[in-house]
Amino acid sequence: MIFVAASSCQEKDQNTEFTGNEIEFQMIPGTVDGNTTTGTLVIKERTDGRAQIEVTVNDVLQNAEHPVHLHFGSLEDNGVVATYLTTLKEEDGVGKSLTILDRLDDNTMINFSQLSQFNGSIKIHFEASGPMENEILVSTNIGLNAPDNAAYLNGSKSITVCNNDFKN
Repeated sequence: MIFVAASSCQEKDQNTEFTGNEIEFQMIPGTVDGNTTTGTLVIKERTDGRAQIEVTVNDVLQNAEHPVHLHFGSLEDNGVVATYLTTLKEEDGVGKSLTILDRLDDNTMINFSQLSQFNGSIKIHFEASGPMENEILVSTNIGLNAPDNAAYLNGSKSITVCNNDFKN
């Protein structure tokens, strides 16, 4: 009986990390012809209010690493980088990135609720430096811009290349 109670408490403690509020976005294939990369971005609210951003991208190259940026503005803007998220790294053919976010690069505090209303987008680059550093592997609008994602997925809108004023 003691074992069952301890096991039950342990499961409950593990589940208290998140509030249950989350938003999921389908990633939009990027700017290079023939790119069919797919994936998801999930923003979860942690119990302390911070946002946990989880990106999963299918069919990335073995040992690949891709920079991930949160930008001000939508995918059609050449928006300034708001902050750098954890680099997406390949694991068994799947690219993964996990970032717990509580502030932007200018030290502006941001929580899950604010991020869910943020005027922004997330872009994942083909490479950190080199000829394809400004090309987008996958991306998505978030917050206020999220309703526009359908237009990018059906091809009626195009993603801009990334603002080249960033340093990975």
